[in-house]
Amino acid sequence: MEETRRTLALILNRQDYREHDSLVTVYTPHAGRLSLLARGTKKPSAKLVGHIEPLTLADIMIIRGRGFDYLGSAVTRNSYPLIRHDLNKLYYVGQAISLYLRQTEENPGDERLFDLLAEWLSLIENFFSGSELAKERGSLFLAALRLKFLSETGHRPEMSRCLVCRQRAEPGENYFDLLNGGLTCGSCRRERLSGQEPGKNLLTISDNCVKMVRFILNSDLATVFRLKADKKLLKELVELTTDFLNFVKSR
Repeated sequence: MEETRRTLALILNRQDYREHDSLVTVYTPHAGRLSLLARGTKKPSAKLVGHIEPLTLADIMIIRGRGFDYLGSAVTRNSYPLIRHDLNKLYYVGQAISLYLRQTEENPGDERLFDLLAEWLSLIENFFSGSELAKERGSLFLAALRLKFLSETGHRPEMSRCLVCRQRAEPGENYFDLLNGGLTCGSCRRERLSGQEPGKNLLTISDNCVKMVRFILNSDLATVFRLKADKKLLKELVELTTDFLNFVKSR
């Protein structure tokens, strides 16, 4: 008898597989990211199709197989209609899904990562209309998700003290160390890290950006979603989180 299990899952991706089937990538609370074979989904009579589209929260049944585990059933809990009908929201949600596809591995489960994405999607769905989720706000919310994701995956940046001298970081000349994940004060950069230049492993970081990163890391998502940032600060925050994510992935 085949072993089965049921779980809540976020559908991240679906692609055609062979003549009649699909490969479905899901993220689950306890098994993490999984690739499941959904049989017969390209047939006209297929009942699963409407429940396994990307950006769907569903209750699924997994059947153990030899090569692939199989998707036995799926019942939609939330198809996020307010996101699907808003191009601004769809763009940023697509970036969030790509984050989970790129930065998570098969099988290791992390309920906190599941809850993080589920909560973020719920906030995007319910808090803002298309006119309110302008480019600047969407970029801010995506940067916040990235920072929370990094924190949950063991890469929380040190933003309170200098990584070298361990003194409390003070306003003024500070750098963000991509290699070690946190702040380096100007004095330590000049004295001990003179061989590195900003733009390589060290990035210049403004006092306002330091404050913004601290606030995001120490606040819940609902509070973060009420933040606003000017274009200059937002650009710095987005570049910082993008560079740090890429650096972590390449290690």
